[in-house]
Amino acid sequence: MAEKKVVIIGAGRVGQSFGYLLAQQGYQILGFISRSLSSAQEGVELVGQGIATTEYEEFILEADLIIVSTPDQVIAEVAEELFELELISKGGCLIHLSGALTSEILTGEGKRQKYGRLSLHPLQSVADVENGITNLPQAFFTIEGDQLGVEVGEEILTTLGVEYEVISQQAKPFYHAAACVASNYLVAIVNLALEMNQQIGISKEQALNALLPLIKGSINNVESLGPIAALTGPISRGDSSTIKEHLEAFDQFSPQRSELYCKLGSYTTEIAEQKGSITESDKVELIKILEGEKFNG
Repeated sequence: MAEKKVVIIGAGRVGQSFGYLLAQQGYQILGFISRSLSSAQEGVELVGQGIATTEYEEFILEADLIIVSTPDQVIAEVAEELFELELISKGGCLIHLSGALTSEILTGEGKRQKYGRLSLHPLQSVADVENGITNLPQAFFTIEGDQLGVEVGEEILTTLGVEYEVISQQAKPFYHAAACVASNYLVAIVNLALEMNQQIGISKEQALNALLPLIKGSINNVESLGPIAALTGPISRGDSSTIKEHLEAFDQFSPQRSELYCKLGSYTTEIAEQKGSITESDKVELIKILEGEKFNG
């Protein structure tokens, strides 16, 4: 592979981590551009090469790849400024690392030559640079872009040796929603469980210590068995009387959260039916209870 020249705009945790990983695979990092000069300098020191600057300079024209690793809300602004300054070379590729946005945001009104557009997203949170360097090579990535962008993305990720999938522009928001469910909503559900414990006099700290082994055990079961086989609990058993007791307890301690519990429970009945641990009639009975209809059993 011919040595590719890279400029990274945005020298935060992900930008620095990704730049380091590319440099380790033979990519030449021409420089980091950041609103904070100290962050750009940290990136240069980390990879051991390149220019640290807060300005868009002509060295960007040397880049085969321009990677925009900024907050989502400024990606379009960065792209447009690059077009206005005519700093995207013909045949180069403009890349962003956002999970929510598509490559379409990299289309500038002032484009004057063919270039690649690529959205390259690691399905991984990056707490700090060290964490990013360790965890990004183990992450699953998605590629979305035009033909040239997809080719560039596949080359990058094949070089890094990571698993990836090419998805369509239309699929990108739904892919990101799935990531939010798995990560953000998991955090929300854990917090809901802590809040429920507080309602009966158990502190958040105590509840978290008590629940973490259960949470970790469930995740381990999902990893080893898959989510359907890993499902346990009263809905998995078709235990309608326990679900009734839960709802009575919600009425007493946290009526404002009852609807959320019921929505999650209704979806869980579908998983239990797929598992084969409840029958269709069991599912109907459970849903009647969760939807507040009178149980006739």
